[in-house]
Amino acid sequence: MPFDRMLQYCAGLRDHNDRTWFHANHRQYEEARKDFLRLLDQLRYVVAEASPEIGGDILYMDAKDWVYRIARDMRYYKNVPPYNPSFRAYISADRKSWLPIGYFLCVEPGATIFGTGLFLEETAKVNRVRDYIAANQAEWEAILEEGRLTLEGDRLKTLPRGYAPDHPAAKWLRYKNWLVTEHFPDGELGSFDDFAHRVAALLPRLEPFRKFLLAAALSAEAPKPILPAGEKDWGW
Repeated sequence: MPFDRMLQYCAGLRDHNDRTWFHANHRQYEEARKDFLRLLDQLRYVVAEASPEIGGDILYMDAKDWVYRIARDMRYYKNVPPYNPSFRAYISADRKSWLPIGYFLCVEPGATIFGTGLFLEETAKVNRVRDYIAANQAEWEAILEEGRLTLEGDRLKTLPRGYAPDHPAAKWLRYKNWLVTEHFPDGELGSFDDFAHRVAALLPRLEPFRKFLLAAALSAEAPKPILPAGEKDWGW
């Protein structure tokens, strides 16, 4: 099966996550990576058809430009294995930035997903998205409901500073990033054609979510009220 080499390699790397095993099995890695690039080349067409805004760029890009390294940058990790046992890619005009928003793919035993979303590191930019959701709450909730989407992402325990605790959009404003994903069990991973057809059927549900987040990320930041002295600080 087309996914077998990727899944088998990742399972082996997960169980033997060290440099010795990685270098001893480098040929298997290269073969599995070729399969992943073939899959990405097939997905570019269904993504471009559903998302013309990014399609003009991704149709002519090298799929290798979307792929994340399998080796972790150990400068940013402590006490973790040196490799990420998965094949990951971000199908976008710029893989190194979450803007413009694209679609991500991860092939991993028991955790293969396709989806979209937004990660922002700067608090001001995160609040910009929160403000947009608060101002367009009905549209946001309709997109999630009509698309049968379950929102994922990291959340704060309390509302961030500047938002009233009884805000009608409070449950959405606690999020620090916003993701929706479709999970594909290993037993349902057949041919690349079948996977592409399933992604093509999924994209009309995901595209309104992607467009909303893109508009939110590019919107103007709303000013925050200054809390009166003595009022509870609903901070981080």
